[in-house]
Amino acid sequence: MYIRTTTNGKGVAYYHLVESYRDHGKVKQRTLLSLGKVEDGKLEQLAEAISKHTDKISVFNLAKDVDISDTYILGPLLILERMINTLGLSDCLSMLQRKHKKLEFDFKKVIFTQICSRFVKPVSKLALYDNWISRMYPGMIEHDTAIQHIYRSLDLLHKHKEEIEKYLFSYGKNLFDINVDVVLYDLTTLRFESTRTDMGDLRQFGYSKEMRSDCTQVVLGLLTDTEGIPLCFEVHPGNTFEGKTLDGIVDRISEKLVIRRFIFVADRGLFSMTNLEHIKKRSGEFIVGLKMGVLKQHIQKGFYDLEQFTWLNNELAIYETSFGDDRCIITWSRVRAERDRKSRDEVIERITATLVSAKPVSKRFITNSAYKKYILVKKESECALNQEAINNEKKKDGFFGIITNVKVNAMSAAEIVSNYKELWRIEDAFGEMKGTLKSRPMFHWTDQRIIGHLMLCFLSHFCEAHLTKLLRKSEVMQGSKAIDNGIIKRRSLTVKVAMDELNQVMAVPVRVRKETIWLRTDIPPNACKLFKAIGMPIPPKIIPQNHKM
Repeated sequence: MYIRTTTNGKGVAYYHLVESYRDHGKVKQRTLLSLGKVEDGKLEQLAEAISKHTDKISVFNLAKDVDISDTYILGPLLILERMINTLGLSDCLSMLQRKHKKLEFDFKKVIFTQICSRFVKPVSKLALYDNWISRMYPGMIEHDTAIQHIYRSLDLLHKHKEEIEKYLFSYGKNLFDINVDVVLYDLTTLRFESTRTDMGDLRQFGYSKEMRSDCTQVVLGLLTDTEGIPLCFEVHPGNTFEGKTLDGIVDRISEKLVIRRFIFVADRGLFSMTNLEHIKKRSGEFIVGLKMGVLKQHIQKGFYDLEQFTWLNNELAIYETSFGDDRCIITWSRVRAERDRKSRDEVIERITATLVSAKPVSKRFITNSAYKKYILVKKESECALNQEAINNEKKKDGFFGIITNVKVNAMSAAEIVSNYKELWRIEDAFGEMKGTLKSRPMFHWTDQRIIGHLMLCFLSHFCEAHLTKLLRKSEVMQGSKAIDNGIIKRRSLTVKVAMDELNQVMAVPVRVRKETIWLRTDIPPNACKLFKAIGMPIPPKIIPQNHKM
């Protein structure tokens, strides 16, 4: 490459940047850039002009030897690898791998791949094998994972379920400091797109909380702490009545979680004297929703008299009495009262519309549990609104009961109510497991594969719940921002939103001449917040190739 001077027909000289090249064995020249007129004192400017174009020339030359063939999903893998290391899951899986020395695959990597799939694209194990493994960054997962290794890993999760739950609960904790833990418990149903019940004990027809009576299902019982972190789970046959799941649960929880003392919190769907006795027999403590309507009238006396209540604020009042040896706490909430009124008005509106229609009233209408208490049945197909029942129900708007055997000196009535209200967290956990992580519908046949699949979803939600906790903590530390004369809180960032952005962060293999360099694409703003929340530095643009999990 050199500078050549050329003169036009008018005798004006110009500088040109020229390079030599060979074409079929002949040396030829071509002009790269025109650098302006030849003038006295312009040599320094010429040098500067050349330097400005040096990078462009280098890129032109380099582009001939650059090859970009594909891109791979990277963002979620970086976050999830950090979480499984921080939470002890990586150590736990390595420990289990050492117990199976004849395994022909990397157990930890296969499980990590499936956890990543829950966040990248929650699909069946077969679809993961067919399509999605090959789309994730090969530096962190193995593209040659066999389908039988994926299924075998589920068998191992089933076999070591109890060990994993114990390990994760105790990881990083001083067990001598664990004196009391409030644990939240609830149940949901998870369906199969199948009607077969002959492949094991778990897949059965039963009452579906998703209103899918056409599908078999299992009943999932989940325990979390008061921050929404999942602790352990139980799987019951799909035809199990939810009240029956509490028999022996105190022993199982105490053994799994190594808790000296725990307070068990559950909603009123699990209320029965038999269930409470199951807990008491093992010296367990409970805070359980009370079905006030099933109690005898003389017991309910005073439940609905606000004059006996203590007002905690303008929206909430409480009244404490006793029920046998236990404490009974009745609350009245303005928000609940409005919700009860709207719910009843909607039911009455539907009843009225049915009564005034020309069609005969069906037997199903008469026996519908939501309608029955508001209906007077004169004949089998002749009905009317029961105004007396409606007025009685109005008097109960906003009231809710809780029963507990926790002593007064251990927890006040207000604290009991506060702990009960945390049950929203377990409902949120079910929403994430069913929605974001797509735990259902399930496509497994045997009991051990079903439990293995649910263990995988449990581990995925375990990571997600800790990410949510860290995001909330980060937002609290940042506080709120002032707008004009008021204070507007920042909208909470969810793990799903951040993960959706992380799915856009790709690893790109760039082949330059004979060397491959891995680059990452830019990280969007919300994804950056997630990195900051978990205390992880933004990874470099060039991905180190000595990376190991």
